[in-house]
Amino acid sequence: MNRKEFLRLMALGGAAFLGGKVVARASDGLVTAKTGPSIPWGRLRFRGRDMNQGIDADDWGVHPNGDLNLIQHLDENTTVNIASKWNVADVAKLDELQHYPFLFMHAEVPPDFADAERANLREYLLRGGFLFAEDCVIGNARMGRDYRNDFLFRRMAEYEFSKILPEAKLERLPYDHPVFHTVYDFRNGLPHMQGTPHGLHGLILNGRVVALLSPSDLHCGWTNGDNWFGPGQNRIALQMGANIYAYAMTR
Repeated sequence: MNRKEFLRLMALGGAAFLGGKVVARASDGLVTAKTGPSIPWGRLRFRGRDMNQGIDADDWGVHPNGDLNLIQHLDENTTVNIASKWNVADVAKLDELQHYPFLFMHAEVPPDFADAERANLREYLLRGGFLFAEDCVIGNARMGRDYRNDFLFRRMAEYEFSKILPEAKLERLPYDHPVFHTVYDFRNGLPHMQGTPHGLHGLILNGRVVALLSPSDLHCGWTNGDNWFGPGQNRIALQMGANIYAYAMTR
């Protein structure tokens, strides 16, 4: 089932879907009005594993204001008709996942999925859904203040992706990939907030990017980028977030 069919089925079921030209910036004057029903934003709820304390059931939900800042940026600077609301999609419930064409997965600690949850994410992605996984090691400091801990989230996410879609391939995306040029032009690839600059990786299935993995703390940039990383970093992080969202919704 392709993405277009996925979106059509969601619309028939009462879920919102994309309308209008998401890639147009409001400042370009190409499209001035929002069209179609509003798109819901979904944050994935899942268990994490704290290396020191065991299972962590709460870390998935840190910094919700970062999501809202990106939603506001999309609303004010693009023609996306996105709902100004923060929604939760539980990885254990496929019927919740399928309401969101785009899911944001975020934590400070590594994910710890059960087999049934992996099966749900697999079905979600095969139906045409899109997953963006991003860490922010400032979080609640569960992993300490050592910024090398971004490696733990990235390593575990790579492992989980290989379990969810073993037939797909995780690749670092080159600077000329469309995701870096959808709304804003990032000629040097993924802007970096903190930690190790691993770059943006795409999970590619039959030529289609079904998920993106970024351990460069864009979400921290959405949340409080100027104070944490320096002047202008909030804007840069939001612009890259807009690119990722636009790419996911229009590819």
